[in-house]
Amino acid sequence: MNASTLLDLVREAAGAGVWRGSGNLAEEALENIEYFPAPPHGGTGGVDPLELATALTEAVRAWLGDAASDGTGRPGIVYVWHDDQAAQLRMSFVSGGRDDIPFGVPLVFLDRPHDIVDDFLAGAYRRPDDPVKIFARELEDEARTAPGR
Repeated sequence: MNASTLLDLVREAAGAGVWRGSGNLAEEALENIEYFPAPPHGGTGGVDPLELATALTEAVRAWLGDAASDGTGRPGIVYVWHDDQAAQLRMSFVSGGRDDIPFGVPLVFLDRPHDIVDDFLAGAYRRPDDPVKIFARELEDEARTAPGR
């Protein structure tokens, strides 16, 4: 896989949109997951980390826009992480907040995806006692932020 293929996959995922389930967050997480494979044979494979981080940020925004367009005002969160065991960058969505992300390990939330991209491109491994780095953006609860409330 070359750099343009990886970026194309991320940009293609941006157009996929999200699936809102019936309240089963684990099911939503699996239905919405996107997998982006690491460049082969180690190294960055010519991928510009800044360009990849920007593409991921745009994909997250696109998914948030799609989730918000359902008009229900339900919460939602799009999140990105590096799955070191699978050598993949991953992105998913659930109808909830940070506490609803279905991981059984501690999480640390980052303001930008850059550290996650760097770990992904470096093929870094997380020690078992280290938290998983997550880049996440939440939908605002429209019922809470609606005028007059």
